[in-house]
Formats: sequence, C-alpha cells, structure tokens
Amino acid sequence: MSEKGVTVWFTGLSGAGKSTIAEKLEQILKAKGRNVEILDGDVVRTNLSKGLGFSKEDRDINIRRIGFVCNLLARNG
Repeated sequence: MSEKGVTVWFTGLSGAGKSTIAEKLEQILKAKGRNVEILDGDVVRTNLSKGLGFSKEDRDINIRRIGFVCNLLARNG
C-alpha cells in the first residue's frame, strides 16, 4: 500500500513566484523519491473550470473543484 499523499497549495498574486517555488519543491521531492503533481491555476481553469469567470461565486466553484482533485490525489498517495 502506498503512503498517503499531501497537498501543498501556494496562493498569491499573479507573477508572485508560485510556479517557480512549486517547481523547485517538485525537484526536491522527486529527488527524495516522492510522486509529485503540479496543478497550475491556468491549466486547471482551461481544463477543469472552463467557462468560469472571476466573480466570487465562480472563484469559489473553482477552488472547490481544485480541492476535490487535490483530495483524490492525496488520498491515493
């Protein structure tokens, strides 16, 4: 049975360096033999949340969808 996974969620303004930090953490974790998936916000919006805008309601829906996927990934290590 595989180890239970974890989710690390970086938040911040556009251009703040979230992707850069995530990619560095990915390198570190992979070097330690861990499985890693990066869910980039733009990619998620294109594929999982297409059609959603940036209203409070749409952002909340987007976050719930991402949270659902993160839970599945973490649950399966």
